[in-house]
Amino acid sequence: MKFTRQDVVSETEARALGPFDLAFFGRADLDDRSKHSSELCAAISKCQLQVRYDPEKFELTVGSKVYSIHDLEDIPRDLRAESIVLDATTLEFPEILYILHAYHTLEKESRPACGFMYVEPASYTPKEDASAAVNGNAFDLTSNFRPRKPLPPYTMMLSAKTKAHLIGFLGFEGNRVRHVLEDEDGAFYKKVTIVFGVPPFQPTWDLHSLLANARLLEPDNTDVMFCGANNPRSAYRLLEEIHAGAPVSGLDRLAVAPFGTKPMALGTALYCLENSKIRPLYDFPERKPGRTQGVHRRHWYAIDWRS
Repeated sequence: MKFTRQDVVSETEARALGPFDLAFFGRADLDDRSKHSSELCAAISKCQLQVRYDPEKFELTVGSKVYSIHDLEDIPRDLRAESIVLDATTLEFPEILYILHAYHTLEKESRPACGFMYVEPASYTPKEDASAAVNGNAFDLTSNFRPRKPLPPYTMMLSAKTKAHLIGFLGFEGNRVRHVLEDEDGAFYKKVTIVFGVPPFQPTWDLHSLLANARLLEPDNTDVMFCGANNPRSAYRLLEEIHAGAPVSGLDRLAVAPFGTKPMALGTALYCLENSKIRPLYDFPERKPGRTQGVHRRHWYAIDWRS
């Protein structure tokens, strides 16, 4: 896996990136940046397909067709393409993972050229409660979290004899990784590494993340690491580094909670494709409309997964 581009682009530069055969996008009506990002992806692609994942039925809807998670290889057969773009702004982690997984099932030389669009918000919507910022919960982002469900085929089993190293990428909602540690599998995480997005998208945003997740710093088995909030390559390399140290730690199984920024989640999804001993965890947040305002920078990422 090679990252061939990680650039900040102007709107004019973004609209000149195509044409791609297919664009995959998620919910485009949440906020200003989701609308802007989906419009950019539409402008540089010949065909656009909305993607929705149903964790209860283990089904991925792509356009008007529904695919079982066990039949993802049918997607590139039905949707042949020499180039694809994923709107990382609007797609959720499972949707990114499964679209990538589908095209990753092709022989290397047959995989399409692949790019990703990500648009930063200008600001996040603050909570009305004035004490929220002090309590490390400053932004009004999510209405609810659904129960965590496995993400087949990335369903490595854990037990008292097969424990794992949990890596939690952190964002503004500090309860997410904490709930992972408190659930029934929490006892099977022998070691925990929490990852902050540093440098952040904008100054002080890393402090909000630190306040939200301060309780995670207390246990003795917790390490702290950092990777750029807008840098999927950094997240990928961090996982690679931790996995390379497995012979020393004795933990070659990784459980990864991609709860930080979307570029962190993108790096995690790409790392999952080539590693069998990894278990992504997801809690399916129901994101609030208007959770962010405005458009800040546009990021373009591209990979070479044919080498």
